[in-house]
Amino acid sequence: MPLKKLGSGSFGDVYLVRDKNSGKLYAMKTLSKRKILGQNLVRYAKTERDVLSYMRHPFIVNLNYAFQTKTKLFLILAFCPGGDLGKIIAHERRF
Repeated sequence: MPLKKLGSGSFGDVYLVRDKNSGKLYAMKTLSKRKILGQNLVRYAKTERDVLSYMRHPFIVNLNYAFQTKTKLFLILAFCPGGDLGKIIAHERRF
């Protein structure tokens, strides 16, 4: 069960979730399969999952788990409480 909504995008939403066993916080990105298939963006969704699963870098969020249901794709990512880089740049007006 999501604790709160962190943001939304063109294909889905991002929620703050807590692991039942460890109590650790994660960001859960949900992607609508209907929207991805409707705009023929399967390749981009798969590439995002692949890149996040292989990368280990302090400036790129880590992918911990990925799974799917009939209607949605789920990416369980490291939770970064400071927000996303785009919002920080927009607020500070510089990089």
